[in-house]
Amino acid sequence: MKTVFTTFLVLNFLTETLAAATLIGGPEGIAAAGSGGMWSMHYGFAALAMASASLWVWRVRTDLGAVTAVLGVLLTFHAGLLISLALAGDQMAGVIIHAVLATLCLFVFTQRAKCCASSVES
Repeated sequence: MKTVFTTFLVLNFLTETLAAATLIGGPEGIAAAGSGGMWSMHYGFAALAMASASLWVWRVRTDLGAVTAVLGVLLTFHAGLLISLALAGDQMAGVIIHAVLATLCLFVFTQRAKCCASSVES
C-alpha cells in the first residue's frame, strides 16, 4: 500500500508541475499579462499548489491525520476537475489523466490506514 501511495504522490507532483509550467508559460500565461484573459496562468498557479501538496505531505506520509487531509484535498481537486473536463468535452487527455488520478486517490484514501502509523480514535 505504501508503494501505491508513493506512486500516487509522485504522479500527482509530476502531472500538476507539468500542467503548471505549461499553463503559466503558455500563450494565455505570463506573456498575456494585462490582457485580461489570463485564466490559463491563474489555473497554472492553482496546479502548482496541487503539485506542492505531494511535497508538503512527503515527510509525514505515515501520519494518518496529515495523509487524510492531503488526500481529501487532492481527491476533491482531481474528481472536480474530472467532472469539469468531462462536461466541457474538449480535452480528452485531461479527462483520462484526472480520471486515473481521482481513481488512484480514491483507492489510496479508502486504504490509507494500511500505510499510516497512527490511527484515529473515536
